[in-house]
Amino acid sequence: MRISIIITLIFVISNVFAQSIKKATHYDFPQPVDTKDHPITEQEKKQYAINGVYFDNRFDVARVNDVVAQNDSTFRITLRPENEPINSSPWYAFKVHADSTSTIYIELDYEEYKHRYYPKLSNNGMDWNELDNKNFTYIGDSSKVLLKLKVSSDTLLVAAQEIISSQHVSDWCEKLESNSKVHLQTIGKSIQGRSLLFMDLYEGDRRDKKVIVLLSRQHPPEVTGYMALQSFVQEILDNPLSDDFLKTYRIMIYPLLNPDGVDMGHWRHNYGGIDLNRDWAYYHQPETRQIADHIVSEVNSNNNQVVLGLDFHSTWHDVYYTLPKDTATTNISGFRNNWFASIESTLGEGYKINEKPSGLGKPVTKGWFFTQFGAEGITYEIGDDTSREFIKKKGKVSAATMMEVLMRNK
Repeated sequence: MRISIIITLIFVISNVFAQSIKKATHYDFPQPVDTKDHPITEQEKKQYAINGVYFDNRFDVARVNDVVAQNDSTFRITLRPENEPINSSPWYAFKVHADSTSTIYIELDYEEYKHRYYPKLSNNGMDWNELDNKNFTYIGDSSKVLLKLKVSSDTLLVAAQEIISSQHVSDWCEKLESNSKVHLQTIGKSIQGRSLLFMDLYEGDRRDKKVIVLLSRQHPPEVTGYMALQSFVQEILDNPLSDDFLKTYRIMIYPLLNPDGVDMGHWRHNYGGIDLNRDWAYYHQPETRQIADHIVSEVNSNNNQVVLGLDFHSTWHDVYYTLPKDTATTNISGFRNNWFASIESTLGEGYKINEKPSGLGKPVTKGWFFTQFGAEGITYEIGDDTSREFIKKKGKVSAATMMEVLMRNK
């Protein structure tokens, strides 16, 4: 009798202690990264009026550092990162129009960096098309490219990828909020005061559920990863399993971790000049600090268990970055193999998962989910040039098969 009372007391005390933990714990990753503030250089926002042609970077997500005329019809746009060292992901976005209809040439000069993103064009900011490849030329070592454009008095948007600002993300979240399963709130602010959004998906009580965490846009230019997140989330809400799934699982979504970097047209970093996906050990940046603490606080306060964390990114090709199976036994061991096999089977047509396991190294989210919760952590990468239709299809299939696999093993 006394033993059972003691065990009960220990359980109650342990539960109270766990629920009292509100902050993410530190972890000494094998390859530490200094994530304290590093100064940035902001671009000058202005209109460049040259030879009857007008270039403009006075809008969110724009990136232009300088424009000069090389002759009457050729213009050089210089593009520089917010600071260095930095991953070579040269972002650009600008508006252009002219006094009269004409053909112009634009040289994008990345200086010592290499071209990454193929140009996209839009007349309205919503519908985008790739520049015809006959109007695109590499120059020398790919640190410069030449674009041929037809311009007129109508404004033309030219960008490295489709423009998706913090306002676009907010609009999408607010639209989803009309669904009774979606609970939207702001859980903090970025350095410049932009909202850190949080969408909570569940049915009934959020307490005592298993948790899946979804993250996106740590790196500003990685638009295709965000597109995959959108499709993934929409499928969770629309799938026939949705009601039953969300009675067992709580989906915690942070769709835009780096709103300052996105709206400022950064290549990689936040306003503090740091790669946020290297700040998951000591949380020096306010965005990672607030989001990590929010996840931990919510989970502990509601007796939840994080079982899976998916961080949506973009890179050259579709890939899943995972932890090695033999060194990281998670609280849903076996899920990954079954999920990947189900994705392959559903997509068919010889589709094969491109998985790249690697051990704990730098303080990135896939390692953080494991070290913080014992959960499966996966970086879900989409290629820069992956077909937008396939991104949607793969996101839909990935969510549907995840739900099926987890519900079979609940």
